[in-house]
Amino acid sequence: MWYQKFDTFIHGIGFARRKADHFVYFKLIGDCVIYLVLYVDDMLLIRNVKEIIQDLKTQLSSKFDMKDLGAANYILGMEIKRDQTKRKLWFNHRNYVETILQRFNMQDSKLVKVPIPIGVKLYLE
Repeated sequence: MWYQKFDTFIHGIGFARRKADHFVYFKLIGDCVIYLVLYVDDMLLIRNVKEIIQDLKTQLSSKFDMKDLGAANYILGMEIKRDQTKRKLWFNHRNYVETILQRFNMQDSKLVKVPIPIGVKLYLE
């Protein structure tokens, strides 16, 4: 019920839903792109132009009861770090992986190389 109301509202203000994940919405405004990601009752807003986010927050809070927790530092087991001057963003799963390894008594497992060379840059295309 809540999701249907949210989905209708967010489409009404110009967002489209990703085909691959129905809980990820996006909107293009000129050179600006905004991503809105839902997870249960949490929301993550991602943008490349800061000013547009405040307008979106105002629109959302006029329709839904919400609390702005500021910049995300941790979500879904990932630590988020930013360097805004260099426009860089890093995600780290170390704590989540260590928790899973401990849960299955595998914390002493040996490392293996990943099947992709270090330094490869992946692109949307």
